[in-house]
Amino acid sequence: MHCMLRLMPLLLAGLASILCAQPGRLNIAAQTSDPLLKDHPAMISAIGQGSIVRQYEVVLQPGGQAHKILDDLAEGTYDVRIEGDGMVTEEKHGVHVFAGKDGSLMFVMRSGKGAHMVEYATGGLSREEVAARLAKLESAVAQLQKAGK
Repeated sequence: MHCMLRLMPLLLAGLASILCAQPGRLNIAAQTSDPLLKDHPAMISAIGQGSIVRQYEVVLQPGGQAHKILDDLAEGTYDVRIEGDGMVTEEKHGVHVFAGKDGSLMFVMRSGKGAHMVEYATGGLSREEVAARLAKLESAVAQLQKAGK
């Protein structure tokens, strides 16, 4: 019994590490009301640390919808992209995947060229807020330098 009590913390730590290492997944939904894109193929890519980690081709069904599950994703931050011939490339940056949890994304597809990007804040502050704070700080430094001359 004493030996079992000594092993219990090790067993619990091992179980916790297994549970924490569970992959996450993203449920991707794409839709369009554009008649040019119905029955149209599109490529869905999950990009982690600059490399494509999952990639699937889907077809926008006659109702203008497509669904795909990106599973077995390691916890982390990803960019997700949907692209195809004759459609605007849609990208979402900073999508966080949590271990053992499901996430979801909705893309609205349009015919045309170019790219539409959405940037999600990956930390506590958005890029815009960081930029505003830096501008305020630079202004304060400039005023101090001006006052010191």
